[in-house]
Amino acid sequence: MTVVVYAKHPPYTDGHLADIQDEMDHAGPPTIRVVERGHKTYFALEGSHRLYEAHQRGITPKLVVVIEELDDELASFWQKIENTLPRYEFEHAYVLKLKE
Repeated sequence: MTVVVYAKHPPYTDGHLADIQDEMDHAGPPTIRVVERGHKTYFALEGSHRLYEAHQRGITPKLVVVIEELDDELASFWQKIENTLPRYEFEHAYVLKLKE
């Protein structure tokens, strides 16, 4: 089963992506803070450009889960906006759950 990560927004076309590409050339896989929505489904709280570039390059991202269990209000919020967000699928991801 693939890992699905929703980004906050698509990459900007203002040149920022080139900086991220250079950063990833030197630093390697990105580490992204996320909210866990379900089994292998996450919403990124940051790193939209890093997620895009990792997906383009086939690089496995490192996800840090800062919120695991969604209350009804937060779950409803993510469900409402899910279809408007960029969606990236990865074969797998390294996941660290802060709660654990």
